[in-house]
Amino acid sequence: MVIHRDQRRADTRVVLDEFEGWLLRERSTQDRTAAAYTARVAGFVEWLPAPVDDTLRALTAATVIEWVNLEAARGLKASTLGKQMVMLRSFLQFCHRTGRTGQDFAGVVPHAAAWRLSSIPDPVPAGTIEMLFDSLDPRSPKGLRDRAILLLLTGLGLRACEIAGLRLGDIGWQTGSLRIHGKGDRVDELPLPDEVGKALEDYVLNGRGGLVEGDEVFWTVIAPVQPLTANGVCGAVRQLCVNAGVTKFGPHRLRQTFATGALASGATLQEVQGLLRHAHLRTTAIYAKVDTNRLTQLVSEWPSAASGRWTR
Repeated sequence: MVIHRDQRRADTRVVLDEFEGWLLRERSTQDRTAAAYTARVAGFVEWLPAPVDDTLRALTAATVIEWVNLEAARGLKASTLGKQMVMLRSFLQFCHRTGRTGQDFAGVVPHAAAWRLSSIPDPVPAGTIEMLFDSLDPRSPKGLRDRAILLLLTGLGLRACEIAGLRLGDIGWQTGSLRIHGKGDRVDELPLPDEVGKALEDYVLNGRGGLVEGDEVFWTVIAPVQPLTANGVCGAVRQLCVNAGVTKFGPHRLRQTFATGALASGATLQEVQGLLRHAHLRTTAIYAKVDTNRLTQLVSEWPSAASGRWTR
């Protein structure tokens, strides 16, 4: 369960803020990764009885396992549960090294079993994207902002964090390019489609305008106005779903839709890998599972399969 800073119990904020600082200092974690870890771990910390410092001093392995079982009972995907366990182990190591617990309970946390590429991408149903666009108010700053965000998601397959990380200097107005700051400090230059560029121009000039100071492209529309975070992008997409009367989903479903649509249109796995900026082809391969017509071509497109060298 994700619990953000402004939603946290007063007695948990100090330990969670210190944990985030520890990740940045001791683990050299990127800012957004440390924030994501902390938001996930907050679910465990908030579950503990108050005051949390006293509870941590008396923490037992049975208590840790009880929470793990509760998380497993929520029906999370194995990959999601696995990430939860990784984050919990980091937090328990932090607690031991800072003297909050008498022993290191990280070893108590089990590993969630998961097969690589076992899940299947879930593109949105046909017609859903059109309904999202139809729900926009093109005359309002929010409508202009959300249209630009939707086009970046559906036209370029960007991640929410990449949209939140866009700066005005990343937009090549003259060159028709867009600089993307991705995972692992990776930077890519993508061609900027005319429709996406026009939507960004409309938002920057007429939506964002001179109302904000700073070079972040996307901002909130409700005071206090501040740069839009990755979670803010997720919230904007989910609100659009509500406005359009469709089942709520997040930005990653639109990235999945972009990828599966590219494959269905005839793009190769290597081409989709480049579009999604995946470091490894095996990450992209999961999208071929959605299109049975493409599965017959996998052997010729997968280098290790073609040469008879399958690795795990």
